Amino acid sequence: MTESTPVPVSSNSLAGRTVLVTGAASGLGLGIARGLLQAGANCILADIDDKGLDSIAPEFKERGLAAKMNVTDEASVQAAFAAGVARFGRLDGLVCAAGVAPAYPLEDTPLDKWRFALDINLTGYFLCGREATRIFKKQGGGGAMVLLSSKSGLEPSKNNSAYNATKAGELHLARGWALELGPAGIRVNCIAPGNVFEGSKIWNPAYIAEAARKKGIKPEEVIPHYIAMTALKRDIKPQDIANAAVFLLSDAARCMTGQVLVVDGGQAYTR
Repeated sequence: MTESTPVPVSSNSLAGRTVLVTGAASGLGLGIARGLLQAGANCILADIDDKGLDSIAPEFKERGLAAKMNVTDEASVQAAFAAGVARFGRLDGLVCAAGVAPAYPLEDTPLDKWRFALDINLTGYFLCGREATRIFKKQGGGGAMVLLSSKSGLEPSKNNSAYNATKAGELHLARGWALELGPAGIRVNCIAPGNVFEGSKIWNPAYIAEAARKKGIKPEEVIPHYIAMTALKRDIKPQDIANAAVFLLSDAARCMTGQVLVVDGGQAYTR
């Protein structure tokens, strides 16, 4: 099958809007931030990795602000949002993309790793969603949030208790918020990506080794194996996820809230 290359969506769909992206220094967070920039948005690049932020900030130029943020710390979250609003004058969107995936068999899962995943993947989403809501309501005129879940939030994977639980939890956070915040014109949706390998910190050598052990294959066979599990047999790129985020944040999705946009090449239906 011929592999295609993802192309950006409209370059004007988010013109003049300001979006905060967590986990923006690498992986899907960075890929989404780049997609938002292509769509005309101002980007508040939030991450705990200040060196990573420094390395990417120049490509965003006057439409980017690097804001060091620990998503599990209330004061840090509030300071990053405040810095972004001070720089750009308002906030129109939030993308929660910071996440971790400690992979262990149930009986071997360390308690600190379980708690770490809950802190980043759930408490982090809660704190950012709460702060964005406060700003949206103070401004008036609504707003939009996109929570990055996973296909594992829809279909669990083996030896992945913390990731499965938190990614499923994110879906219900979004659904509950959509019901609660709809009257204020605030939309909340999720993206459930498939396996995105390019630029990923989650798909590190240790994680790939665990996936290989789980599947009974060699580490170098892991990525081709997962690509082959999709209906399209296609390597999902960060741009594919960015395109979904741009759509959900734009007026083209003005009547969508509480929904899950699955960008997995059909994997959820082939397992």
